[in-house]
Amino acid sequence: MGNETVHTYKWQDKFYVGVEGIDLEHKNLLTCLNKLIVAQHLDKSIVLKLADEVILYAQFHFLSEENLMYLLHSRDLEAHCQEHKTVIKTLQNKRGHLEESINHLQDFAEYLVHWFVEHTQTTDRQFADYINHCQAEKDTPEYLIKSLEVAV
Repeated sequence: MGNETVHTYKWQDKFYVGVEGIDLEHKNLLTCLNKLIVAQHLDKSIVLKLADEVILYAQFHFLSEENLMYLLHSRDLEAHCQEHKTVIKTLQNKRGHLEESINHLQDFAEYLVHWFVEHTQTTDRQFADYINHCQAEKDTPEYLIKSLEVAV
């Protein structure tokens, strides 16, 4: 791969899952990735730190989603957690390639975006539908989540 320029990724309406907190975190994850892409011509140490930020934000977001799933008794929790672990492991591996050469940035970005597009429109949308149709009893964790997670 030569010195190709990796382009930023714009938020699209198709990424909305319909749960405000999840949608906000998804936007933030895309922002972290775009920050990394915009900095691709800066010093390698900065690029690596921004790649770390993407991975750490993804870990935060995944934990946040998994906690929601746990509190709402989602049957898909185990499979969702496994998918998240695979993504983090792959991103960490691709980050290692960035240490060898910043030219691997496109591979890092394309992997995350491809997964993000697929995941938001399938797995996360199904979970959002589950949240939005969840009947929660007052004074339960589920009720608190429903009161905080207003559909967009």
